[in-house]
Amino acid sequence: MRIPILYLTSILCGFCMMALEMIGARLLQPSFGSSVDTWAAIITVFILSLSIGYVLGGRIADRVRTNLVLGWVILLSGVAYCLLPVYGLAFTEALHESLQTGRLGVMIGSLVLFLVPSLLLGCVSPMLVKLVFVDASQVGRTTGTLYAIGSIGNVMGILGANYLLMPYLNINTALLGMGVVLLALGLAHITWRMKLEDAPVATQS
Repeated sequence: MRIPILYLTSILCGFCMMALEMIGARLLQPSFGSSVDTWAAIITVFILSLSIGYVLGGRIADRVRTNLVLGWVILLSGVAYCLLPVYGLAFTEALHESLQTGRLGVMIGSLVLFLVPSLLLGCVSPMLVKLVFVDASQVGRTTGTLYAIGSIGNVMGILGANYLLMPYLNINTALLGMGVVLLALGLAHITWRMKLEDAPVATQS
């Protein structure tokens, strides 16, 4: 039961990550348009935040022995998602009025809006690897499977945002919906703690 829940966590976090990237363009579009500059800023921020998140998540995973911290990370990402509808559009409008350079504005806007939630979700994958990992002789298979499952969540997030969330829901409702899912997922991990087992070390023949 433990492994399927961890895989489900990977899918849901992957979904929310890419859906935010797609929907995030809608937050910036009213003030900065949907040009190549807008997408370059969004992609840059997401890749940067994922890189930082992978490093932080890996260090956290080496220090903790339960999924409690994972739960708090996901919970905080849910809070960040729920806050975006509160200040997102108002912030981008104020930023557009105060800056003369659109490229600078869209980069600052992307950093302020998306760095924290995407960085937090970036921490999830290495923490999940530590929780799923049970055998040193299969570390490659375990890591590859987990990242493949997370990538499926990414694809679902892109398609879901494009064909379901954006056509039928407004921006705020979609962001709040994903935020609530992440809050519930984080609370589930905090409530149901998994203790890490010592992985057996592979021996060389």
